[in-house]
Amino acid sequence: MADRKPPEDDLSNLRRRIDAARGGDGSQNAPPPQSPASLALRYGGEFGAAVIVGGLLGYGVDQLLPTSPWGVLIGFMLGFAAGVVNVVRVARTYNQAHPVDPNAPSIPDDEED
Repeated sequence: MADRKPPEDDLSNLRRRIDAARGGDGSQNAPPPQSPASLALRYGGEFGAAVIVGGLLGYGVDQLLPTSPWGVLIGFMLGFAAGVVNVVRVARTYNQAHPVDPNAPSIPDDEED
């Protein structure tokens, strides 16, 4: 019988090769920060999708039950609330990934003399 390495050695060897291919700890291959246009499109997409889905679900409720305008209205309101929550979640995630530099110069207000 041939002596074979235990699976732990194979796994650690694979992890070492993957880290070497990634360039060490992976900090060098970090994606660049998103542009303001891509952030705006993402925020708009998150918000718009939530409002559309809420409206469509409300419309579906109106078709199943005799609640003519109320299903759509409630669906749009819930979609609006879900859209706001999604935008806040995405903005919080972006801010945690890209913190503000405390040494960056601030923009003076008009009231500052």
